[in-house]
Amino acid sequence: MKRFQFIRCLFVFIVVYGCGTTQSTVSDEDRKELANLVEEKKFRIENDWANPTVTNAMMQVGQILGPQNNASRINLMSNPNFLEVDGDHVKAYLPYFGERQMGGGYNTNETGIKFDQVAEDMEIHYLEAKKKYKMTFKANNTNSNEAYNITLEVFFNKKTSLIINSTERNSIRYEGTLMPLSEN
Repeated sequence: MKRFQFIRCLFVFIVVYGCGTTQSTVSDEDRKELANLVEEKKFRIENDWANPTVTNAMMQVGQILGPQNNASRINLMSNPNFLEVDGDHVKAYLPYFGERQMGGGYNTNETGIKFDQVAEDMEIHYLEAKKKYKMTFKANNTNSNEAYNITLEVFFNKKTSLIINSTERNSIRYEGTLMPLSEN
């Protein structure tokens, strides 16, 4: 009986300890560096994961995507991809996984999301309650009439969530890491 009480107390302790709040391990210096990168709009994001909208077609394709991948989460670590923000100029190449609803033509070489232009309606907000930056802007495909509404969330650990809504495709979300824009 005492052994059962000991195990129960140990279990309660582990649950309470595990559910406790944790302090942020991001230093003030790191927060200032992140704030400068985002507010000065001088950064690059490289994504590790793509999260396409799951549809019946994606579920069928998900069976052949290979290890570490499924219909709702695709590993991009070996696929070159980026979003660069340099002032109001934005440039991106992101592989696309999902369903195209219309358009696209016959050019199978340009299947990703691609743009290189001055962003439209760019806004940046710091959300104090959630401790993150939120950036929104609009862009157009370099070689077509496809338009994108882009929402970028940047967290203090420099992890990002990039959501792209398109006029011709199902939406997709990317998970990546923010870094300073290299001066080339």
